[in-house]
Amino acid sequence: MATFVLTDGRLFLGSHDLSSHTQSVTLDLSADDVDVTAINSGGFRSRIAGLQDATLSANGFFEAGVGKPDELLGVSPGAELIGTVSATSSAGDVAYFLKSRQFSYNIGGAVGDAMPFSISNSNSSDRAVKGTIMVDDSANLTASGNSTGRNLGATAAGKRLYVAAHVVSVSGTSTPTLALKVQTDDNSSFTSATDRITLTNFTAIGAQYSSVAGAITDTHVRVNYTISGTNPSFKTFITVGIV
Repeated sequence: MATFVLTDGRLFLGSHDLSSHTQSVTLDLSADDVDVTAINSGGFRSRIAGLQDATLSANGFFEAGVGKPDELLGVSPGAELIGTVSATSSAGDVAYFLKSRQFSYNIGGAVGDAMPFSISNSNSSDRAVKGTIMVDDSANLTASGNSTGRNLGATAAGKRLYVAAHVVSVSGTSTPTLALKVQTDDNSSFTSATDRITLTNFTAIGAQYSSVAGAITDTHVRVNYTISGTNPSFKTFITVGIV
């Protein structure tokens, strides 16, 4: 991917799409610097990576009301929120996702300025994952189907296949329901698809993060979605990664 100007990024936290309210976002992935220099080092230090960490910070424009940032952030200090951040917005692009806890939410600014907010979230459990966007938010899901299958490679022993799913709007009657599965196969036609991860059914907005251990020799991955209800419609953003 060539160098580009950030104009169409995405930030999802839990059940909310904060993209249109966010001015800047930073995901910081780090590892402790552990000194393992021995007495016979010859005068040079040796270091290894220790505990890994991830922090997610964002600045944006305060807005209260249904579906707005303050509806989520104002009640979430200390709460665990699934976060996904991407510099672009289309299926097939790269996104990062993690479980995080929101330890800081700040609002307020100078007279005459747009009312700002800022947050600071830290990795809460498991790990941050670099993944591929499988289902983007360009159109609502209204009927059962599958995402485009993508060759993400095999999941080796000692690695895991991860998924993060955000459902940010739901409409319809007779209990609109979205069932999501991550499936793999050894070919792009998915002639013998195998269910690897099954998420809890969505009947309202929300977010889920899940994983399954390797080894999985299949190299192709897709998201299968089954939708029921009367005139159902779900706006979603789903990312899958192997780490």
